[in-house]
Amino acid sequence: MASLKAMRGKWYARILIWDGARQREQLVPLRTESKVTARQRLSKVESAEADIKSGVITDIKAFFTWLNKEHTSKVIRLTLADSFDEWLGSRRKNNIRNTTLDINDRALGHFINCLGRNFPVENISVKEIREFREVYLANRGYSPTSINMYLRSVRSFLSWLVDNEYSDKKPKVTQIHIDEPEVKYLSEGEIAELMRLDLNYKTFPKKKGNVFVVEWEHYKRAFKFYLTTGCRRTEPFLGTINGMWLDIPPNQSKNHKARTIRLTPENLKTLKEMRARAKEYSKVTVCADSYSKAFKKACRVIGLSEDIHLHSLRHTFACIRRLQTNGNMPLIRDELGHKDISTTQRYIEIPLKRLQEDFPTYSKTAINGIMDTDNMDTEPINLESAPR
Repeated sequence: MASLKAMRGKWYARILIWDGARQREQLVPLRTESKVTARQRLSKVESAEADIKSGVITDIKAFFTWLNKEHTSKVIRLTLADSFDEWLGSRRKNNIRNTTLDINDRALGHFINCLGRNFPVENISVKEIREFREVYLANRGYSPTSINMYLRSVRSFLSWLVDNEYSDKKPKVTQIHIDEPEVKYLSEGEIAELMRLDLNYKTFPKKKGNVFVVEWEHYKRAFKFYLTTGCRRTEPFLGTINGMWLDIPPNQSKNHKARTIRLTPENLKTLKEMRARAKEYSKVTVCADSYSKAFKKACRVIGLSEDIHLHSLRHTFACIRRLQTNGNMPLIRDELGHKDISTTQRYIEIPLKRLQEDFPTYSKTAINGIMDTDNMDTEPINLESAPR
């Protein structure tokens, strides 16, 4: 192991290297008269000692920042392919949730395909980022939202490279500007129509045995669960069930914030059905996708807008809770599991009159100015009897 050596009032790191016949001494100047600073720099030499001995690091002056005029380090040449697995491994150790790891995996896979497996990580610049964003991803038909999702993974990867001294620069990753989308939700009448929908082989003429038709009643119960809990797409399959609560820990939550969701007896039964069904799938995301696709098919059957997705049920939950609580945003933020209340404020931007017309059953509390903060009913609407 490297050790300190003082010569003529200055400090050096002393490394003993076996050349096959004998040990020879290599001194790394620490360029300081302070023993405290010398010990700090010695630790950096120790971390690179194995690479110095093996010949991976050949230019000592270029490698250690205190030995060159630019005060920057010419780090080990590492390729994208070499660093990919190590980066993902480090994220798994940090308990990053599986859905995020899947996105990271896809994003870096695309990045490697774009630049090449042997592209040196220290050569990644704004030029390569721009090519990845504007040429590679755009030509494959990805939406701006998906492109930004992949760019965030690349940005995280570049930060990790710098933090681990695999690169001494972090090029700026500029995302595509996207206007805040309008909140899409289902009206009270649309919810009732969806819940009354009776799918069979006449209303949905697909080949016999079609899973969508066979499991329609289960899907309908699942849609009701999403609507009355405000859950995100994958949340029913995360965390643990504790009595009448679904507890999702920070390492499985989208924003790393613990989330607790209250359940009714009916929702608890449906949740157990959904989690049992998830065991038939290779990944939670694949199971969640099956509910998204089923919801989209049902929406097409009753003629709803193509802008309506499974996540729209979460928006619907928030809109109804705004009426029930007379706009108590801190309460709704906690129920939705938002980290920042500015995210919840989107629902305030929807005109109150429009919500009152779309949800007449729950307009009275807003009209009368009643702050219904004690109403924590997780089933905010009678789905079968709601007016059309």
